[in-house]
Amino acid sequence: MRRALLIAALIVAWVGCAGPAGDDGAGLGETCDLKTKCATGGVCDYTLAAPICIDANADTDGDGLINAIDHCPDGPGGMFDEDQDGIGDDCDKCPIAKPPAVPDRDGDDVDSPCDPDPDTAGDEILLFDGFNGAALGSNWMPDATSAGAWTVEGGELVVRLPTQTDQAYLTTTVISDPNVAVETSYRVDKVETGSPLHSVTTLAEDTRPAGVAQFECGAVKSDTGTSGEVVDLNTDQATVSNPSIVPAFNSASLYRSAAYAAGSTVECVVIGDNMQLAAMQSSITPDALGTVRLSARSVTARYQWVLVIGRSNTPPPP
Repeated sequence: MRRALLIAALIVAWVGCAGPAGDDGAGLGETCDLKTKCATGGVCDYTLAAPICIDANADTDGDGLINAIDHCPDGPGGMFDEDQDGIGDDCDKCPIAKPPAVPDRDGDDVDSPCDPDPDTAGDEILLFDGFNGAALGSNWMPDATSAGAWTVEGGELVVRLPTQTDQAYLTTTVISDPNVAVETSYRVDKVETGSPLHSVTTLAEDTRPAGVAQFECGAVKSDTGTSGEVVDLNTDQATVSNPSIVPAFNSASLYRSAAYAAGSTVECVVIGDNMQLAAMQSSITPDALGTVRLSARSVTARYQWVLVIGRSNTPPPP
């Protein structure tokens, strides 16, 4: 069941909500939505349960961004809006897609389709990065051998590995939770020649001294042998590999991957252009995962975003 939810979470549509303001639009304090725009001098505050028009030239939250360019006008941040739904990444309960008609049926802080388990309350966004800044955030740390390979360009994270034969890693840490989902969106510009093995994967680990739990999920291509292009799921307990149904390293395709560890099970899904490459599940040591890595080998790839969601085993307060 959860595997179907992961696939649904990846097959999402980007629906913009920008539209021209005009003198015949809604006035300040009046209701607005994607169809009913605000009159000149107003901007719709989509972060409210019932959106209304507010003064475009004011700075409601005092964060230095006037409301006209602040996608989170009632709280900090709001400069960027990855899914262009009018709600900024810093305050969006699902920053990768416009929420459906019933956005959060379990009442937690994550809307569908971002929520890996939309019927269980307690999920929260631990990390979202749309790579819209001028440089890679200080929370990301490349490994020593690939430090110069990871760059932020035009709102994407680019990794170039034309000659490096080893797997390259970009690491960050999040709040350690026993239930963790890691989702990414990426393109593969080029399959390089530095190694006969190529990969684009995501990992989550328990890196505490006594920790053993870990998973790695993603697409792998071998230039030798008969395995070809596959989707691999490796954990501390097992390895599962399924052939990719459609090409996994096509430069014209947009790929999305998701891995979700819950208790003693982890699931892995990769899709390309809304077509499933492969989906699988395996066992994992049930423990808290707090280290997240993006990994690539012998490719040039571009990541549009990475999203990490976590949930503790303690039920949220009523």
